[in-house]
Amino acid sequence: MRILLTGDVHGNLAHVRTVLDAAAAEHIDRIFQLGDFGYWEHEPGGVRFLDEVHRAARAQGITVYFLDGNHDKSGLILERYGEHRDMEGFLSVRGRVRYAPRGHVWTWDGVRFLAFGGACSVDREYRLEAERRRTEKALRKENYRLAAGRPSQSVPDHAGTLWFPEEEATDADAQAVIDTAGPVDVLLTHDKPRATTPGVNRKDLPVCHPNQDRIQRLVDALRPRLAAHGHLHHRYTQVLEEPHAPTRVEGLAADPVASFEAPGYRVADSWLVLDTATV
Repeated sequence: MRILLTGDVHGNLAHVRTVLDAAAAEHIDRIFQLGDFGYWEHEPGGVRFLDEVHRAARAQGITVYFLDGNHDKSGLILERYGEHRDMEGFLSVRGRVRYAPRGHVWTWDGVRFLAFGGACSVDREYRLEAERRRTEKALRKENYRLAAGRPSQSVPDHAGTLWFPEEEATDADAQAVIDTAGPVDVLLTHDKPRATTPGVNRKDLPVCHPNQDRIQRLVDALRPRLAAHGHLHHRYTQVLEEPHAPTRVEGLAADPVASFEAPGYRVADSWLVLDTATV
């Protein structure tokens, strides 16, 4: 079996279509996206994105799986689709769009996979301020309505629309996975393991390190042969020499809009073909 792993797409439908075309050209029918997918179903544009990804994937005969990044509203996924699991335990968000919850373990072609989404947003304060501005704008519009003698309307609170408190996993989440998952062959995450040194790393800040430490704990405890992640918008490969067995880490780039500052960026850096026979 071959699977196309792909990095952050940030709700960029044109890039998703490019990735679907790349998978179809390789006769691959499964894409696994490594977070910052664009799950914003609390917004009309987010609903349209999911609908269009489903339609485009169905037309190509491909199923798109994703885990949550720091910019996906994962709490809403669980609220809406937590009871809608397919036979492999993925949450069915759309017919051709499936979500892998944090800590989900499954087997494809004899290979054990583990998904563990989440990361820290370095632009948290910017996003919180933007939420405040949205709410203030809504309040001003309501005041204008009232001053004009129009009927009162409810004023939306935009908290939780751009920054999501559930963006990071917790230490308890990581320990629960270590206690129950058992050895895995492939670890799929949004954030990177702490020990990697990708060269270009815009997320090497103290606030980012706790979540990277959690990913590193998973690598150390579960000893996957392969770990793949997104989040950095930068393509690199590094082998971590663990005491028991090495782990090859593949960091994938993002969509072109998010990667415009990445040196030497190529669109194809945002995906990687994984052949289960070679894991």
